[in-house]
Amino acid sequence: MSKLRKVANTVIGLMFLSGGVAAAGTDNGNSKATQAFDAIEFVAESIRPNSVDPKELLCLARNIFYESGNEPEAGKIAVGVVTLNRVDDPRFPKTVCDVVKQKTVVERPRQVVHTDVVKVGYFGKTEERTKTYTVVDKKSVCQFSWVCTVTRHINKETDRRWTESVDVARRLLEGEHDDHQARLGNILYFHAHYVNPAWHGLKRTMKIGGHIFYVDRQRNK
Repeated sequence: MSKLRKVANTVIGLMFLSGGVAAAGTDNGNSKATQAFDAIEFVAESIRPNSVDPKELLCLARNIFYESGNEPEAGKIAVGVVTLNRVDDPRFPKTVCDVVKQKTVVERPRQVVHTDVVKVGYFGKTEERTKTYTVVDKKSVCQFSWVCTVTRHINKETDRRWTESVDVARRLLEGEHDDHQARLGNILYFHAHYVNPAWHGLKRTMKIGGHIFYVDRQRNK
């Protein structure tokens, strides 16, 4: 439910409970109803300018643009929902910008063979002795790949994909996230349709545009 709808329901509910809105069809009722909706508009206008942090808006818009700039609106919304779902999940950072910039350390074990030439006995005889041991290589990987790569320049004045990304980001931050989450669920991960990552513990839920989206099985039990 969007913030505006929540405000509307709260204001009208309180006025009914207090007896402030009379029965429909009466002059007093119409007057009170008008006052109620005027109050709703006043509160809504006060919410809109201050509800969105410009820095968070920019981070979300950039993530939507770079991950799904060429996607239809539904694809942009889905990427935005993934981002905000992570903000709401305790396993991820608490802000949009930190979620977008998050890096994960990936460990990759590999076998190393080392050969030494050692002296054996009293007569200077040598022999080779081989040891095999495991080395763990650690690599920092961005959760959203564009963050770790050279990204294309955004022409914010003329690029329609950018203005669409900003519009979607703003709407999600202003309250549409709840509505879309009810439809899309707790999607937390996605990848392009042409790759096949070895992801475990995730359940595929849908394909939107060029991306496939997943939920965490443990979280959705």
